[in-house]
Amino acid sequence: MSSQNTLLITTQPEFTQAAIDELRILEKQIEVLEELVPGILHCSVPDSAVLMRRASQAQLIFVRHLAPVQDIVALHNSEQDLGNIATAIAELPGFVRIERGIHFAVQTRFIQTDKQQGKRPYSSGMLNRELAIAFAEETGAIEDIKKPEVVVSLLCASHQCYVGISNVEDNLSSWPGGARHYAQTEEQISRAEFKLLEALEVFHITLPEQGKALDLGAAPGGWTRLLLNAGLDVVAVDPANLDPRLRAYRGLEHYQGYTERYLDAQAQLKHFTRFDLIVNDMKMDAREAARLLARASAQLRPEGFIISVFKLPHATESINPLKTMNEALKTMRKHFNIVRAHQLFHNRQEITVAAAQPLPTRR
Repeated sequence: MSSQNTLLITTQPEFTQAAIDELRILEKQIEVLEELVPGILHCSVPDSAVLMRRASQAQLIFVRHLAPVQDIVALHNSEQDLGNIATAIAELPGFVRIERGIHFAVQTRFIQTDKQQGKRPYSSGMLNRELAIAFAEETGAIEDIKKPEVVVSLLCASHQCYVGISNVEDNLSSWPGGARHYAQTEEQISRAEFKLLEALEVFHITLPEQGKALDLGAAPGGWTRLLLNAGLDVVAVDPANLDPRLRAYRGLEHYQGYTERYLDAQAQLKHFTRFDLIVNDMKMDAREAARLLARASAQLRPEGFIISVFKLPHATESINPLKTMNEALKTMRKHFNIVRAHQLFHNRQEITVAAAQPLPTRR
């Protein structure tokens, strides 16, 4: 075993450098020790607890999850590993946080399975369960997977287990590695529904129980379905057809055309439609999407808000996706008092933005 003042950073692999650059603004002395697998970095810092607290307040875009590394336990691919891990965790100074009445969770991730070692004699679920039972019995703390206050983080590589204890808000996500999973349902229309669900959770947004929503780039209709189910009337804008199952819903209007044309038509009306919520998942350049959302803000109620996915290009020698993103966010900040952005687990080569408090239209 060896004590470390280091931490694990999880991000989308293509945005690894962007994540490090974000953290370097908060702590100049951060150093990448090793990329364990694409998207998971082991880094050293002068004080991991301080950096994690700063990160939790900084509204970072590309860092999905942080976890302290307070010890590294050697793994031997035997059932004895569980006892060794439990002992190491119980000896950490932070173990005193797991006290009577505190809600806690054990979160385990596996990476780098060595096939020559054979199959592990334990699963991540088994580690979570057995350790949680032992710690709850010893301390009187309460295991709470969904809403923990304190998290015991384990990352098991082939021969080492990185362990640490932290307050959940300092991890940036209450889910292991920021990997938020949702159950698929028979009613689900598209995978894109998970993006909206995660955005609502990450940005702490509650959908209105009534009112009107504008869904730009709606087809095949996954986001439209979620908005209708919430009780909203929806104007879905897309030249493509919507899923036939949406015909059963009341309160749906499908404008079968492009967003630009829809906004042009609305601008000609003396009394155009005002929306409580505008959402967007259009497949277009982020800067163009931001420009259209700026136009659409004229139709947003003062207390309304926007949730939008911004597509970013892949990095090449001549293309910088961060430049595209910053230009799009600059446009949004010209039209909204509040603009937040994050690269969600369900995002691919994109980020999700929430905006609110539209500024008065400049003439």
